Amino acid sequence: MELAEIFGAVLREHRMRAGLTQEQFAFEADIRRTYVSMLELGQHQPTLTMLFALAGALQCSPSDLLSEVEKQLARARRARRRNPTPARKRVTTSTGDLKPSRARAKGRA
Repeated sequence: MELAEIFGAVLREHRMRAGLTQEQFAFEADIRRTYVSMLELGQHQPTLTMLFALAGALQCSPSDLLSEVEKQLARARRARRRNPTPARKRVTTSTGDLKPSRARAKGRA
């Protein structure tokens, strides 16, 4: 999981715990609901100013949000170390196995 996705999941969790819909949360933070959605999906990352606005709307401190992100990020990194993605095998082909095409272009003699 990427940092932006982890932040989004933490933000969603805090919003839901606060009993707010995306619309209500957006109103409290003075932002658009679509931006809340993009943050929660990990498609955007907030600026420092926005982080404070988001935390204020959730009635928590920015450090509460960031410490939860930090914990989730550490968990994700530990999980990746325990279960690394297997190396991808390189697929190669030999042109020696290919036969020339017998099709002729139209209009040629």
